[in-house]
Formats: sequence, structure tokens, C-alpha cells
Amino acid sequence: MKAWICSTLLGIVLAASSSAVPVSETARGAVEAARSYGAAVRSCDMGWALDSMYPPLKRVYAEQFSNRSGREAENARRIMGLTEESPEQALQRYREGLRALREHYVKMGQMMQKSGVKIESFSVREPMAEYILTPHTGLARAAQRDREGRISAEDLQGGNERSRLVVLPTTLVVSCPDRSGGVRRVERRAHIYAIRDEVVNGPMDRNGFTTHETKINKWYFVDGNTDINTLRAFFPDLPLHLPLPSSGERVLQ
Repeated sequence: MKAWICSTLLGIVLAASSSAVPVSETARGAVEAARSYGAAVRSCDMGWALDSMYPPLKRVYAEQFSNRSGREAENARRIMGLTEESPEQALQRYREGLRALREHYVKMGQMMQKSGVKIESFSVREPMAEYILTPHTGLARAAQRDREGRISAEDLQGGNERSRLVVLPTTLVVSCPDRSGGVRRVERRAHIYAIRDEVVNGPMDRNGFTTHETKINKWYFVDGNTDINTLRAFFPDLPLHLPLPSSGERVLQ
């Protein structure tokens, strides 16, 4: 049972495959920022890991938790447009979901520690790829829904929001009890995404919230297991196929 827990929890910490491209000095700054992220991973502080997640993605997960919170009928009516929801109600629902999400992450870290999982090391190697991206803002989504020409081409061209995404190769060494009563040590090579917003013209409407929660030029992190189409929902110009580092794990003696 402990071995299964070890394997499962190792999977949630980080994972993918291929070739390198040149990156800027700015992208290399993401490596320095990732050291704090690595410290949280090593201490199984999953609450801190959640706090460092790219806020628009964290909002998506919080929404999902909100929808699981025993309000299925209410949420179904809201999704079908049968119930009006004020901005204040939407914000309250988001906060409830965020609290539930944080509790979930904290419990994951506690479970890792209780089962004997130890993160011996977490290192970040040189950035492998870097992309300058245009966020999918609320203005762009509104333009897609516009049927009366109220949003002009000039409005859209005036938005010069810019974000940066960097692919960071990672190496994780973890140990946990095995079925024989010994200790199993595994090295896992994977990657994380470092993301920061660099230019923002006023508050950005993402997932229905106009409050821009990310701090400008602050690096946030996203697990490499995150589906690329999830990231492209925020950054439509992100390529579908990214150059990724070789991944996999090996048992250490």
C-alpha cells in the first residue's frame, strides 16, 4: 500500500520528451525563481506550491472545486443560464473553491509525509524553450461573442498584453518505503513551466473575473503534466507541440 501511495504521489509532483532552443537571459531568471518552488517541493509544502501556481490556472481549478462542493443543482442551473449570478456571488463562489482547493493540496503534502515519502532533491536545469505570448483576454473573448460590431479592430489591436512562458527541465530524487520494509529511491526527470505576465493594460478579464491577480514580472509555475490545450486556453499563440526535455525515471541503488 505504501509503495502504491509513493508511486501515486510522486506522479502528482511532476512529467514528457525532445530538443533545445536558444533562450534569453530573462528566461534564465526563471531558474533562480524556481529555487523557492523547489524548496517547497522538497518540504512537501503543497500549499506553497499551490500559492505559486499561475493564478489564471489556479482559478480554473478553484472553479472545478466549487462545482464539486455539493451545489451541483445550483451550478447546473447557472451553466444553463437559468440562474443569474452577480459578480459578488461569483467572487464568493470562487473564494470558496479556492479554500477547498488549498485544503486539498495541503492534505496531499501531509499524506506524502505520513506515508514516509521524502524529497531528497529537486533541481532545475538550463531553460529549454521560451515563448513570448499574447494572453487570451476578456476583450478577445467578448469580440468572439460580439454580433453588433461594438468592439472595433482598433480596440483589439490596442491590447499589447505580453506574457512569457519558459520550459524548465527538472530532476527530482525521492525515497519512500517499499513493500519489503526497505526504502526505494527514484530519480525522475521531467519539466515545469515558468510563466510571468510582463505587460498588462489595466485589469484582465479571465474566467469571468476582472481583477488581475498576477503580479507583473513575477514568475509563477505550472506542473509539466498540465495538458498543453489547457495552457493554450490562456495563450492561443502557444505552439501545440513544444520542445520538451527527455523524461522518465530510474531506480537508484
